[in-house]
Amino acid sequence: MPARPLWVFDSLLLREALAQVNLAAVPAIVRAACGLSQRDLATIVGWNPATLSYYERGQRDGMFDVRTVLQFADALGIPRALLSMVFADIPVGQAGSAGCGVSVELSCGGPASLEAAASLLASVPQSASGSQVRYWRACTAVLYIRDRAVGGAALLPSALQQWQRAVPAVEGTSAGASAPQLLGAAAELALCTGWIALDAGHLTLARPLYEKARELAVSAGDVTLAVHALISQSMLHAEMARTGPSPEPARQALGLAYQAADEGRYVPMPPLHALIALRHADAASLLGDKAAFRAAISQARRELNRGPWDGDPPQWLRFVSETEITETEATGYLDLGDAARSAMLYRQVLTSDLSPRNRASNGVGLADALLRQGAQQEAVATATDVLPALESGITSVRCLNRVRLIRRAVDNIAWAQEFRERFDAAEQALTATCSLARTDAPFVGDKSLGTGYGMPTSGESLSLPV
Repeated sequence: MPARPLWVFDSLLLREALAQVNLAAVPAIVRAACGLSQRDLATIVGWNPATLSYYERGQRDGMFDVRTVLQFADALGIPRALLSMVFADIPVGQAGSAGCGVSVELSCGGPASLEAAASLLASVPQSASGSQVRYWRACTAVLYIRDRAVGGAALLPSALQQWQRAVPAVEGTSAGASAPQLLGAAAELALCTGWIALDAGHLTLARPLYEKARELAVSAGDVTLAVHALISQSMLHAEMARTGPSPEPARQALGLAYQAADEGRYVPMPPLHALIALRHADAASLLGDKAAFRAAISQARRELNRGPWDGDPPQWLRFVSETEITETEATGYLDLGDAARSAMLYRQVLTSDLSPRNRASNGVGLADALLRQGAQQEAVATATDVLPALESGITSVRCLNRVRLIRRAVDNIAWAQEFRERFDAAEQALTATCSLARTDAPFVGDKSLGTGYGMPTSGESLSLPV
C-alpha cells in the first residue's frame, strides 16, 4: 500500500517544501490550498498578519523555530507526523514514520526533539471567527473531493481531528449575527465526517455525527442543511439494513426520506429533490416494494431534468447525476432479486466517467450481480478487476466488504485461489495502513462527540463507539 494521506491538504508541493526545509513557503501553500487570505490564516493561527507576511517572504526566521512550526500545525490540525519530514531523512511522497524522539537541529533555538515539542498542548480554538469558518468549509470541500479518490478509511482520522477541533469552538460561540454561519459550517463538517465514517465501515460512528449535524443545522436555521442531514440518516439506515438481519432500519430509512421530502418541499434545488427520491428508492427496494422503487427512480429523473437553478450546487450535491440515478437503480434491482437487470445497469454505469472509488464500488456491484446469477467465474473475474484499486490505495471498507462476499462464495474452489490470496493481502494491507479499530471495538471516552472522538496516540487504535 502507498503512504495514505495524512492531511486533507497534503500534496506533493507541500511535501517538497518540507523536504527542502523551505518552511517559509509552507504558509503560502496552505493558504492557496484553503483559499484563505493572509489575514484569515493569521487569525486562525493567532498571529499578526504582518508577522505572517514576514514569515512568507523569508524576512524573519520564525518558521524555523519548532514551537512556531507546531503552533502553526496545531492551529490548522495538520498531523505532526507530516512535519517529521523536516526533522528526519524521509523521501518526498512517503508518510512520515519517525517517532517523536527524533533529534533535530534548528537554525533558531539549537538542539531540540520532537518529543519535547510534542509536550506543547495542541491548539484547539475555543471560539470561531469568520476565518475559522472559511477554513472548515475548505476542509469539508477537500475531504469530499479526496474521498472520491481514495475512500473513507484513509481520511477518517483527518476528518475526525477537524471535527474534534470544531466542537469546543462551536460550544464557545455566543449568539450573534455570525452564529448561524458558524453552526452551519460545523454541521457541514459533521455531515462530511459522517459520510467518510460510513464509507470506512464505521456505521455506529456515522450515526451520532449525523444526529449532531441535524441538531446544528436546525439551530442555524439552515433548511437545506437540515434536509441534507435527514438524507444522510436515511442513507445510513439503508446501509444498516443491507448489512444486518433486520428490516427495521429500511423502514426507518423510508420514514427519514419522507421527512426530508416534507421539510425540503420549498427548497428550489432540483438536485436536492432528486437525491431525496433516490433515498426513497433505496428504502423501497430494501422493503421489496417494486412499484414504489420504480416510482421513486422516475421521480429522481424528473427532478434532475427540471432545468437549471440559481447558483452552483454545494460540494455534497455535485455527485447527483444520471449516472448516480442509474447506480441507485442497479443497486435497487439487486435488492429486489432481479440480478440480470442489475448487472445490465452496472455495466452501463461503468461506461461513465467515474472517480476511482466509485469505479471500484460499481465494479464489485457488477460482480455481486453476476454471482447471484450463478456466473461464479465471471463474478470472480470482475471482482479481480477491482483488486488493483484496493491494492493501490482505495480505502473504501464498504467496497472491501462487498468483495469479501465474492471471496466467501468461492472459498473452497481451487481455480479462485489467486483471487482469494490477493484479496486477503489487500485486506491485511488496508487494515494495517489505516490502523482503525473494527466497528465492534469498545467505545472509550465521552459520547458527546468531543474528546471521545479524538485522534489515537502513537501505537493506539482509534476508539470507536458500539
